[in-house]
Amino acid sequence: MSLKHVILPFLVAWAAGMLLVPLVRKIALNLGLVDRPGGRKIHKAPIPRVGGVALYLGGLIGALPFLSESPETIGILLAGTFIFLIGLLDDLIELQARTKLAGQIFACMILLFFGVKISFVTDFITGKGLVALGLLTYPLTLLWVIGLTNTVNLVDGVDGLAGGIVFIALATLLSVRLATPNMQDPELITNVLVLSAAIMGALLAFLRFNVFPAIIFMGDSGAYFLGFMTSALSVAGAAKGSILFPLIIPLIAFGLPVLDVLFAILRRYFKKVPIFQADKEHLHHRLLQRGFSQRETTQFLWMVSCCFGFVALLAADIPHRGIQIASAVFLVVMVFLCISTFIRKSNERK
Repeated sequence: MSLKHVILPFLVAWAAGMLLVPLVRKIALNLGLVDRPGGRKIHKAPIPRVGGVALYLGGLIGALPFLSESPETIGILLAGTFIFLIGLLDDLIELQARTKLAGQIFACMILLFFGVKISFVTDFITGKGLVALGLLTYPLTLLWVIGLTNTVNLVDGVDGLAGGIVFIALATLLSVRLATPNMQDPELITNVLVLSAAIMGALLAFLRFNVFPAIIFMGDSGAYFLGFMTSALSVAGAAKGSILFPLIIPLIAFGLPVLDVLFAILRRYFKKVPIFQADKEHLHHRLLQRGFSQRETTQFLWMVSCCFGFVALLAADIPHRGIQIASAVFLVVMVFLCISTFIRKSNERK
C-alpha cells in the first residue's frame, strides 16, 4: 500500500468528474430531468437533478484501474451499483418509500453475501479486545448501512452541503486508515483506500458545480450512492483493520448528519407526527431562518463537520503523536471559527 493508491485514483476521478458533470447536466436539461422549485425546496429555478450519474461514473473510472480482485470489493461494487440504480429510478419516476427501502435492504444483502459485515465491536467493559456479534451481525449491518444511506439523503437540502460533509468524512476515514498501517488484509484495505479516494475525487469535481449557486443537484442517485458506499467502505475498513473502535470512528466522522437525523426523529416523535414526514426544521433550515445565506449555511456546517472529523482523529488509535497534536490544534481553531461565525450572524440579526 502506498500513496499512489490514493493520489492517482483521486486525480483520475477528479478529471473524469470535471468532464462528466457538464455533460450530464446538458443531457438532463435536454431531457427535462430537472428539480423544480416548490414546497420545502429553497432553489428558485429548475435545476438538473441527476448529478449522481457523474459521481457514480467518475468514481468508477477513477477506481477500477487500481483495484485488485477480492470478494468483498466485488460485493461493494455490485451493491453500490444497485443502490445507485434505485436512486436513479427514484429521480426519474419517484419510487414509493417501501420500494426504496426494499432496494436498500437487497443492496445490504449483497454486501452480507460477499462478507462485508460488522462482525465484532470493541469490548467496552474492559476497553481491550473485540466481542463477536454472532447473529447480531446482520441486523447491525443493515441498520448501519441503511441508516447512513438515508442520512446523507436527508441532509442534501442546501447547495453543496451533503457532498461537502461526505468529502470531509471520507477524508477523515482515509487519514485514519493511512495512519494505522497494521492490517490483517492489506489487499482489501488497499481497495478501500482506492475507492474512498476515487469517490472523493469525483465529489470534488462535482462540488465545483454544486456549491451555491448550484447548477446541478446530485439527486437521490448521488445521495444514495455516496451514503451507501461510505457506510460499506467504513464497514470493510473497520472489519479488517486496526482501528480501536471499528464503528465509533466513522460514527463520529458523520456526527453532524447523524445527530441532525436523530433530533429530527425525536422531534417528530414528541410532536406525534410520522417519523418520515418531511419538515423544515433540520439544522440547515434553522440556520437559514436565523439569517444565514445558503453559502454561509453550507460553510458553517462544513466547519462543524471538520470539528467532528478532528474529534474522530483524536479518538482513533493512531500511533503518530504529531497527528493527534495537529488534530487537537485544528479542532480548537475550527470550534473557535464556528462559535465566532454564529455569534457574528446573531449580532447581525439584532
